[in-house]
Amino acid sequence: MSHAAADYRALREGAAAVDLSAWTVLGLQGPDARPFLHGVTTQDLERLEPGEAAPALVLTEKGRPVALTWTGFVEGTAAPGAAASAQGSVSFAYVLADEGARATLRAHFERLRVMEDLEITGPDGMPRLIGVAGPNRADLLSEIVSVILGAVALRGDPLSFALVPPETPAISLPDFADPVAFDAWRLATGLPRTGVDYDGERIATELALAQAISMTKGCYVGQEVVARTATRGQVRRHRVGFRFGCEGLPFARGTELRAGGVTVGHVTSTAVEPGTGDGLGMGYLAAEVLSAPVEVMAVTGAHTIHLRILPWPL
Repeated sequence: MSHAAADYRALREGAAAVDLSAWTVLGLQGPDARPFLHGVTTQDLERLEPGEAAPALVLTEKGRPVALTWTGFVEGTAAPGAAASAQGSVSFAYVLADEGARATLRAHFERLRVMEDLEITGPDGMPRLIGVAGPNRADLLSEIVSVILGAVALRGDPLSFALVPPETPAISLPDFADPVAFDAWRLATGLPRTGVDYDGERIATELALAQAISMTKGCYVGQEVVARTATRGQVRRHRVGFRFGCEGLPFARGTELRAGGVTVGHVTSTAVEPGTGDGLGMGYLAAEVLSAPVEVMAVTGAHTIHLRILPWPL
């Protein structure tokens, strides 16, 4: 079994650490940090317990996604370089997103803040981010933070996170899964990448991320668009996952998808599944295609390849 195949199997069946040091890490500290984040994300963060990380979309006023994030609150932790309060304990929020959000997420938060009493730090100078994935990730996360001084654990699904001091020596870091295995895992799991699998041309309800959107919380930025499109059936396309006979060649981003000879969508990203050679991918399909038993084909030059549209995990 190849190294990538072994790592992929661990991600699917056991647990493995992944290097997310290129991801975006922001810190929000102050009495208004939680209510601010609650009002600018799609998730109900008021009920989030310390040490938990919840997925949430950050949207524009028009319901367009800025980033898919994970937010976690940590009691008794100060922002990097910041002094603790007079009582010696503070509440600090970490907001995590992939590398595609690095140039835009903090600027978006700064634009939305008005008079809130909070400080935003990052993405530079923040702790290094380690992801932990797999059904047994809780044990591996505990092991990682127990051996690294100053490490912070955030429990999430399907990813948990360890935030470790940037000066942590390499010898203290865990062995990381092959990036090829992690990319295949994220496709099999259904995690989209910013700027690749979604951008500002989409609307939140097209992303098929129900776990990141609370339909019962109060107002938040972009909520009107989410409510209208979710309840009135106005979502014209949906992000989907699929498998295909790969033959060693993933599809290019933007590859056309057809059904009945008509263009019905496009591919955003694909990868070869380590260990099986199957193709894994995601893209967008017109809503009417998903409600009818039709065959969906990817068109690559003169060739067409049958896709098996499947629910996540693939």
